[in-house]
Amino acid sequence: MNKPAEQFKVRKIPSIGDIKTRAQVWWASDSRYMAISMTGHALILLIIAFIPMANPELLKQEAPAFEAKVDQAVVEPSFEQFELGEPPLDPTELSTESLTIMEPVAMEAQTEEINNDNPVFETRGGGASADSKSMSIGGFGGFDIDAIGSGPAVRGGGGTGAGFGSGGPGAGGFGGSGFGGRGEGMRKAMLASGGGTAQTEKAVQGGLVWFSRHQNPDGSWSLNKHYCKDRVCTCGGEGDLQQNAAATAFALLPFLAANQTHESEGPFKLTVDRGLGYLVKNQKPTGDLSAGGAQVMYTHGLAAIAMCEAFGLTKDKRLLGPAQLAINFIQNAQDKETGGWWYSPGQKGGDTSVFGWQLMALKSAQMSGLTVNPATLAGAQKWLKSVSKGQKGGLFSYTPASGATPTMSSVGLLATQYLGAQRNDPRVIEGMNYFLTQMPNPKARNCYYWYYATQVMHNLPGPEWDRWNREMRRVLIESQVKDGCAVGSWDPNQPTPDPHGKTGGRVMVTAIATLTLEVYYRYLPLYQLDPEATASK
Repeated sequence: MNKPAEQFKVRKIPSIGDIKTRAQVWWASDSRYMAISMTGHALILLIIAFIPMANPELLKQEAPAFEAKVDQAVVEPSFEQFELGEPPLDPTELSTESLTIMEPVAMEAQTEEINNDNPVFETRGGGASADSKSMSIGGFGGFDIDAIGSGPAVRGGGGTGAGFGSGGPGAGGFGGSGFGGRGEGMRKAMLASGGGTAQTEKAVQGGLVWFSRHQNPDGSWSLNKHYCKDRVCTCGGEGDLQQNAAATAFALLPFLAANQTHESEGPFKLTVDRGLGYLVKNQKPTGDLSAGGAQVMYTHGLAAIAMCEAFGLTKDKRLLGPAQLAINFIQNAQDKETGGWWYSPGQKGGDTSVFGWQLMALKSAQMSGLTVNPATLAGAQKWLKSVSKGQKGGLFSYTPASGATPTMSSVGLLATQYLGAQRNDPRVIEGMNYFLTQMPNPKARNCYYWYYATQVMHNLPGPEWDRWNREMRRVLIESQVKDGCAVGSWDPNQPTPDPHGKTGGRVMVTAIATLTLEVYYRYLPLYQLDPEATASK
C-alpha cells in the first residue's frame, strides 16, 4: 500500500561548507580510532604472511585424526609387480629385498625337512619344539576369570623364551607372555617349532603386500570394491557388504600378527598408521568402532581386536583411550541375561559367530593390560553352555535352538579353551576329534572354519596338530593367487566358492587365510606338549 505524499520529506542537499564542517568534526573526534584499526589489521596480515603453510604432500602421509609419530623421510615402497620370493633369514624382517620387484613366479614344491610327509609324527614336522622341555612356550592358560594377571602381557624382547609383563601367571589365567610369539627372537623359534615354513612366510608376505597395494586413500579398505595404488584394479572378487571399518580391521590384523605396526621399521609402517587412523577417526564417543555399519557388533569386535593388538604391541599411549573405550563398548553391549552378543548392542539373545569376535577382543585386551570386567567373562561362560552340543559338550551351534556345525564348533571350542578348559577336558578332546573328520579341503572351502579350527588345533601340539597343519598349509599355499593384480591374495570364488566370499569378498578371505598362516607366532599355544601323552588319550 502506497503512503500519502505528505509523509515524505525532501532532504536538503548539504553545501560544500557543510561537508567541510562535518569533516573537521569527524577528524577531531573519530580519526584516531580509524588509524588504530588500520594499523592493527596491517600487523595481523604481516604476521600471517610469515606463518609457513602446511605441505599438502606431507599431509597425505598422515593418518586422519591419528597424529602418528611417523618419520616423514620414510618413503612407502612401490609394489607394482613382485615375486613371492624367499623370505629373509629372520622371518620378522619383511623388507623390499624379500619382496623382489619382478614378475611373479610359481610356488615351488615344499621340500624343507620341516615339511616331511612321514606317516609317523615327528617333532620337526610341526608338532612341538625340538626342545619343548626347556622352552617355556605355554604362554598363558586361558581366561580364568578368577586368576587374571594384574598387568600387561606384551611381546618379548628376543630369545626363545621371551615375553615379559607384570601379570602373574595365576591359576590358569594369563601370564606374562601375551604377544611373546611376535617378538624378534621368539618368532623365528615359534615359526620353526610350530610347523611354519619358508613357504608359509612367503605366502604371508604376499598377502601383506596385496593389502598394502589395495588400501584406500583415506586409510581404509573396502569389502565391496578394490582400490589399487598403481593401476586400474582387475582383482575382482568383491563382496556384497559395504562396511569399510570391518574391511579395515580385517586388513590390519595380518600386519599386526607379523609385528608390523605404525611404530616398527619396515615397508608397511605408513600402511598400518593410516589404517589405525581411519578407525580412530571414526570411533564414536561411546567407543563404537563400526563407523555406522549395519552389523555393529560384528564390525566392532573385529576393529576392537585390531585396536587392542596395536596398543599391546606398541604401548602407544594415544591408542590406550580408544582401545579401552572399545572394550567398554563390548562389555556394555552384552546381553546380561544370555551372556551373548548379537548384531546390535544390547540386542536380546545372541549368536556364536558374533560372540566369538567379542571374546577374542576381550582376550586381546587382557593380553594388552587393559581392564576387562570378570562379570563379562562369566556371562560368556553362560552363553557357551547354552549352545554346547555333542556327547561331551565339545560341539557348538549358532544359537541355542540350532544344531552343531563345524564352523560354530571351532568358534565355541576356541572360546572354551580361552575361558580355562584344560587340555584333557572331554569337551576339548571331542571337538578336536571332530575337526579331524572335517579336514581342510580345497573342494569344500571354508576359510572361517579353518581360521578358528587352526587356532584350536595349534593349542594342542602333538600328532593331531601336525596332521591338521600339514593339510591346512598345503591347501592355503596352493590356492593363493600367483600372478596379476591379485597376486598374493586369495580368490573368494576359486578353486571353489568360499561360503563367506559372497559377503566379505577377497579382502575377508585373504585376511583370514593370511592370519591362519600366521598362527605359529601370533599367539603362544595354550598347552605344553606332554611327550608321554597326546590330547586324544
